[in-house]
Amino acid sequence: MSDKSTKQSEKMVLLGLDGATFRLLRPWAEEGILPNFAKLFEDSTWGELASTVPPTTPPAWAACMTGKNPGKHGIFDFRESPLKFPDRPLINLSSIQGRKLWHLFAADGRKSAIVNVPITYPPQSLDGLMVSGMMTPSNDSDYTYPDELKSEIMGAVDDYVVNIDIPKYDVEIEADALRFLDDVEHSFSKRKELFYYLLEKKTWHFFFIVFVNLDRIQHLFWKYLDPECSLYESKMAKKLRPRIIKSYRMVDEMIGEVRQKIGDTPMLIMSDHGFGATHQWFNVNTWLAQKGYLKVKEEVLRKKRLFSFFMNLNDSPVIKALVPKAIQSKLRGKIRAGRSTFKSDIEGALDYDNTRAFFASIPAQGIFINVKRDGAGIVELGEEYDKLRDEIKENLLQIKDPETGKKIVDKVYFREELYHGDQMQYAPDIIFVARDYGCLGRQLFGLGSVLQPSDKVPNGFHRMEGIFLAVGPQFKSGHEIKGAQMTNIAPTVLHLTGQAVPDDMDGEPLLDAFQPEFVKANPVKQIKAEDLPEMERSDFSEEESEEIAKRLRSLGYLE
Repeated sequence: MSDKSTKQSEKMVLLGLDGATFRLLRPWAEEGILPNFAKLFEDSTWGELASTVPPTTPPAWAACMTGKNPGKHGIFDFRESPLKFPDRPLINLSSIQGRKLWHLFAADGRKSAIVNVPITYPPQSLDGLMVSGMMTPSNDSDYTYPDELKSEIMGAVDDYVVNIDIPKYDVEIEADALRFLDDVEHSFSKRKELFYYLLEKKTWHFFFIVFVNLDRIQHLFWKYLDPECSLYESKMAKKLRPRIIKSYRMVDEMIGEVRQKIGDTPMLIMSDHGFGATHQWFNVNTWLAQKGYLKVKEEVLRKKRLFSFFMNLNDSPVIKALVPKAIQSKLRGKIRAGRSTFKSDIEGALDYDNTRAFFASIPAQGIFINVKRDGAGIVELGEEYDKLRDEIKENLLQIKDPETGKKIVDKVYFREELYHGDQMQYAPDIIFVARDYGCLGRQLFGLGSVLQPSDKVPNGFHRMEGIFLAVGPQFKSGHEIKGAQMTNIAPTVLHLTGQAVPDDMDGEPLLDAFQPEFVKANPVKQIKAEDLPEMERSDFSEEESEEIAKRLRSLGYLE
């Protein structure tokens, strides 16, 4: 056992692979497709990392960087809660309550490099550098701190890509699918180039970088990669799968290269959630309307019914078989363009004077009660509120698939059962899980059916089981850890690097990941967080909000 195994590290790398899942990585590592992951499983402590509930990007990454549950960090969606801001602006970095990991490193006199981490736009001042990630409007945005870093990046990394403009692709057309994969690979290569440049050229103690290419691929092509899905044997899957796997091999090669570059510097590799197939859509607002809990304005409803007719027509197997692909593609383009932002779908559509409950968005997977507050709302807090929540919960648990007769909702939670903290009041009142997120709640209006199949398109969505791997002298080798959660990441990073864990964090260091000698030599330290400063708030412009909303719609988060 080397001395390094007992010493806390001055430096470390936190490598995020958005959406990565052992459901693909483990078998491909065992088959020899991903040799560097195979070596990682031998050399690291590894195991599933439980995401937040629901397992979606904003609350999960916020939990990672703060060590806190959504009831404390305040992030439940890509937009602010309607209970906090009725106009639901898009979230940004300052929406995340409390200090993040880089603030704690700065307090300890150490520098951070934060690169492409979701919800870090607009970048804020820190001791180190920041290149913002998901939620950055475009390459024209001021996406770096310090400001001059942007021009340095443009000089050092030719054609760096902040985001991929997914709405321009129609991946049901083979040529467009291949073009999408080309651009995903290009974006990944440029981000890796920036990663290596900053690793070598800048001073850092904490390097936190996220790669999103696997998440993007799986959202669009999951059923081409999962042998349990019927589309796995489709012609398109057989054409595209080798090409898709190339992107995973590129990540695998990077893992090997990074390990060579950083030597004994410890590294944590993790994902914000796992992935699985989307089998069904649950049109929650349609269901709420049928139950008498929700009413849509008549003029809006007429337009939505027409839109839904064409959307369902496009999904019809008969249409797909008979109509030329070019015409189908044009129709899909019009449907994508016709989808309104989340704000106009909800805020402009509901008759709030006759709506007691509504489903807000795919990421939140929850139902809000229209409680009386600030001169609005119709449901009284107290007995009326409690009775309504109980009633909706019971009705959700009774929904059955008309084809199988099986119930679709696995669990229903009240927000206080999942979250705690001063931000819990802004969470959806009711959160549900349907078919392990294989039946995905969505907010569309004007649909005739409560449940609609989604097995004929290759899309996938998040699951609870993310990944965790920890490699370095301080960690056990070939050891599978159990029970890791998203809130454990921040305190584990702090303990690894010799820092105290703030007492307002929900998670604790994953001591089972460390060598016994390390645990014995380094008792966990805590500090009080009551005097920590609040972060300043920045907001998106109207143009930035629309650009981001368009991108989120293309991934299936907004409709």
